[in-house]
Amino acid sequence: MKYFQKYNNCIYCGSSKLKKEKNQIHPKNFYVDAIKSDLNLSQKQLNKIIVHCCLNCHILQNNPWFKKEVSRRIYSNIYGQHNRSWTNLINFVKNGKLPDHGELYKILSKNIKIKNYAEYNSPFMGLFLNFFKEECKNNKPFYKNLSNKVFDYFNFRQVAGKSKILQKKYLEKSIKSYSDILNLKKKNLKKKNLKKKYLFIDNSNLFWGQNDNYKSVNSKSFATEFLDLEILNYHKNIKTKSFDLFGIFHTLDHTFEPKKILDFALKSSKVVIIYCHADKTVNKQHLFTFTSDFIKYLNKNKINTFDLTNKIKKTFKSKELYFICSRKRTYLNKFKKSFEKKIEK
Repeated sequence: MKYFQKYNNCIYCGSSKLKKEKNQIHPKNFYVDAIKSDLNLSQKQLNKIIVHCCLNCHILQNNPWFKKEVSRRIYSNIYGQHNRSWTNLINFVKNGKLPDHGELYKILSKNIKIKNYAEYNSPFMGLFLNFFKEECKNNKPFYKNLSNKVFDYFNFRQVAGKSKILQKKYLEKSIKSYSDILNLKKKNLKKKNLKKKYLFIDNSNLFWGQNDNYKSVNSKSFATEFLDLEILNYHKNIKTKSFDLFGIFHTLDHTFEPKKILDFALKSSKVVIIYCHADKTVNKQHLFTFTSDFIKYLNKNKINTFDLTNKIKKTFKSKELYFICSRKRTYLNKFKKSFEKKIEK
């Protein structure tokens, strides 16, 4: 078991009641192909990874699975770039196309007065681009111009190994690029619409981190300048800020502490929106995934939920969940009533 270790307890609730799943299917994908190649694993070795169901909280979990240090290597070296996240950003910059969350942003904005918004660990998977588009004047070339200037700014600051003459030249160009960034934003952003936006990171061994780069720029660094985010380091003793909405978009299954992350979000925000896989299979690059029955577990544990999966009219549908949750039922009542009125009409 050079690369593997036992995960005999549920990664979410800690239960030891893990039942082996029958008729398991492990689809191949480019992540698995890269892992096999770089770790020199045979299919026989990969087949040692077995899917189990937690009989308590109903998540699906691989056991055994990769050791934490191997997991970090997978998400930092073997496939260090979060392909889907960057693709969302590229599509937005080139075509003004937002990530496909259907009418989710419209529904949330209608039912919550959002002034302070936070997300966890991935800047281009959730709603930051929606907020940014709303903050901008109707000017698509602005996205591309701003993106180019942000990349220029960071790339001109990379001067290691350059001569003193080039370092001076790059410094002058970086200063010019940053000045252009400020001027572009001044001309194209609506001051009245600006929201306070935060991205919490925790450097999890189960998430794309220091090598989540495109054009030699890290996603978090790019997001701070392009989207005007404030990066905050999550840890269990952090002094919580107060948010109107907290988004967790395909990141709750990319941490070894999913319960702590969700508890933190619920403690610091009125409402939490979660988007996650809800598949009957667990790809081998994932330690675990959620199921539709996970919502029932949350309800039993006094976390109020409202399933939006079939209400957001998403174009592309796959095996996934969209649901909002809160410690206080009153925060979700407005959502429920708004959909009840639609049915009555």
